[in-house]
Amino acid sequence: YKQMIARMDVCMGGRVAEELIFGEENVTSGASSDIQMATRIARAMVTKYGFSDDCGVVYYGGETGQSDASASTRAKIDEEVKRLTSAAYERATVLLKKHSKEHKLLAETLLEYETLTGDEVRELILKGKKPKRPVVNTTGGGRGDQALVAKSKKEGKSRLAGLAD
Repeated sequence: YKQMIARMDVCMGGRVAEELIFGEENVTSGASSDIQMATRIARAMVTKYGFSDDCGVVYYGGETGQSDASASTRAKIDEEVKRLTSAAYERATVLLKKHSKEHKLLAETLLEYETLTGDEVRELILKGKKPKRPVVNTTGGGRGDQALVAKSKKEGKSRLAGLAD
């Protein structure tokens, strides 16, 4: 159960990060596969694994887990799936806002280096140390849209609009 909840939270993290950095009006479709995965996990929790008080410890069968369910039960399943995915979205939002300093540092560093290893991420977050290798991108805007990049590094401000300095 905990692993499925955690996986849904991770899936929602990308969408939440885009909203916090670029604003809701500039969110891309890039997180759609993550949202789809979170929805699949939630649906499986409800229809295959019995992790729902409202729907009970019942296997509903079928590819979508609803073939053996009545219309009212399918509606209840959909409500429960929405509740689970909405809760994951909220947890991801709280977590990213709570750790906005680390999020900003990671985002800025990814803009500069494009990729980081797991060890580099740990060093960055735990010790504030950037990789000891050449910076790949010095102009910012990994999305290729400079209108979304807030302020230049020369001014000492974040290039990421939604993340406070």
